[in-house]
Amino acid sequence: MCEERERDWSDLLPELINVISKRIPGLCDYIRFRAVCKRWHSLVPMSDAPQELPWLLEGNGNNHAITTHLQEKHRFFSLFTGETGTICVKPSCQGKSFRGPSQGHLLLLDAGYTNVRKRCHLFNPLTKEEVWVPPRPCIFDLPVHKDGFESWAFFDVNTNEWIAAERRTSHPCCYSTRMLISSRRGTIAELFPVSTGVKLAEIPPPPEETQLDSQCVSSHLVGTDGGLRRVSMYSRCCSNTEHCFYFRIYQMEYEDCLSWEELSSIGDRALFLDVDEAFSINTKSYPAATSAGLVTPNSIYFLSPHDFKPYRYDIQQGFVQRLPCPFKTCTWFLPTLRTVTIGP
Repeated sequence: MCEERERDWSDLLPELINVISKRIPGLCDYIRFRAVCKRWHSLVPMSDAPQELPWLLEGNGNNHAITTHLQEKHRFFSLFTGETGTICVKPSCQGKSFRGPSQGHLLLLDAGYTNVRKRCHLFNPLTKEEVWVPPRPCIFDLPVHKDGFESWAFFDVNTNEWIAAERRTSHPCCYSTRMLISSRRGTIAELFPVSTGVKLAEIPPPPEETQLDSQCVSSHLVGTDGGLRRVSMYSRCCSNTEHCFYFRIYQMEYEDCLSWEELSSIGDRALFLDVDEAFSINTKSYPAATSAGLVTPNSIYFLSPHDFKPYRYDIQQGFVQRLPCPFKTCTWFLPTLRTVTIGP
C-alpha cells in the first residue's frame, strides 16, 4: 500500500479557496486566511474583505485619544466579538499622535500643538499604507485659537489640495461636496462648498436646542445615505452616566430654507460618536451580527465625556447601556483593507 501523504493545503483549488474566503465573517480571520501561504495571499484579494464593525483603539493617557501616540504594538478591542488584539505599527508611525476615526485611516500628526504647519498623513494600521498630504495651509490642531475662533481646513483627496476655512467655529463635517462647521455645542452651522471655502449660508439650530442650550453637552454632524443628521447630546443633573445623557436627532431639510427637522428614529442605522468625529453604519450590511444581537439598529454608540468609556443609547426606549471595554481611554476606529487614492 502507498503511504498516505500529508495534505498540502496550498494546493487547494482556486475555486474552493474563493468560496471559503467569501464565508469568513470577520476581518481578522480574513487577514489570517490570506497569511496562510503566498498562493492563498495571491488568490484572495483585499477588495473582497468582509465589512467589519467598529473597533475601539486604546488610548495611552487619562484623556481622549487626541493625546494618544501610536505604540509599537497598539491594542484594539471589538465590542461585538469580545476580541482584544494587537496591531503592529510600522517604525515610521510609532510615537506619532493620531486623530480618528477617518474611514479606516488614522490622521497622524507629525508636530505638537505649537508647530502646526508640518505635514500630516493618513495611515491604515491594518495594511500599513501611508499616504502623505501636502502641508496644511492654516492652523489645524486643537486647541489653538485665532481671535476666539478655531481654524480648520478640508483636504480634498481628488484635487490633492487643502481648502482653508479660517476664523470659523469648531466641529467640521464634509457631506456631498459641502463642508459644514458648527460649534461643539451646536448653535449656528455654517455651510461652505469644499471647492472654495467661501460661506454660502448659515443654518440656525433647532428651537429645542436653543431652549435647552445650557444642558447641551455636544453636537455632531453625521452624513448618512438618508441625508445629513445633527445629533445633540444633553445632560441631566446626575452623576450616573447610564441615567445622565439623552439625545435629540435632526435631519437637514432643503425646502424653502435650510433647517433642522427632529427625528424619532434612524431606522436600520447605528451612529458612532467620538469626542470630535462621528460616522454611521447601516446594520443591514451586517446581517449576521444584527441577528445575533451584536449590533443594534436605531442606536447611538458614544464615548462619555465624563469617563471616555463606550455606551449605547437606545433611541426608541431612551435608555443608556454601558458597554464592556478593557481600556482606560479609547477612540472609535472603523477597520478596512481599502486603499486611499489621492490625485491628480
